[in-house]
Amino acid sequence: MAEPGKKPRWRPSRTNLIATGLILAGFGLAEVSWWFILLVGMGIFGPGILREFGLLRDKDEFQRRADHRAGYHAFLAAGIAACALLAWFRSGEREIKDPQELTTLFFALLCFVWIFSSLLAYWGAQRTAARILIGFGVGWLIFTIADSLGPEWNGWLALLLHPLITLPFFVLAWLSKRMPRISGVLLLVACVYFFDRFGIFQRDHLGLVTQGVTFLLFICPLLACGIALVALRDEEDETTEIPDEGGDG
Repeated sequence: MAEPGKKPRWRPSRTNLIATGLILAGFGLAEVSWWFILLVGMGIFGPGILREFGLLRDKDEFQRRADHRAGYHAFLAAGIAACALLAWFRSGEREIKDPQELTTLFFALLCFVWIFSSLLAYWGAQRTAARILIGFGVGWLIFTIADSLGPEWNGWLALLLHPLITLPFFVLAWLSKRMPRISGVLLLVACVYFFDRFGIFQRDHLGLVTQGVTFLLFICPLLACGIALVALRDEEDETTEIPDEGGDG
């Protein structure tokens, strides 16, 4: 039995593994036919539908409450985005360069908000931020190494130096566990820098919706982590808690 006051430790269940397999297969087979994206939908929404019909009982009350709360957060985010876009499109003559990207925008928004809210419920702000930052760092590390080894070989020095640009992600991940508010402020400053550096919503050659998807996928995770860390309450500060070692007691 878990100790009172401690969040249950998340462990991948058979349902999660099957759902993850469907999602990966759907995205992987999309190159063959976009109809395979339906597998992604089955992996993401299928388990929830089965739970609501009472056909799948693999979560306890805490997990169900966290899922419902995350779903409500996703509903709020999608509703606000829908109202903003409705006002923008109806307020004047607007041209949509890539109308199909609207579906990508709302799909990504729903998934991002639901996943982030769920992780906050399971792990708390500091662990969530640390693991997302490590994920970003690893992703950019792989990208920089692959780019250095690409057709335009710039020598071993470039191969050694280019990955250093990922170091801030790992430093902030370490800092988020020890000085969460400072780490949160630095993340917010980094988001402002990336927003300006990548020219989000400033590039005429890209559609507004396409730039919105880029903002959502590459900047919003850092922005959400920064806000969560800055807003961390003293009683939630994990620097004074026992590390994540849940289990039966």
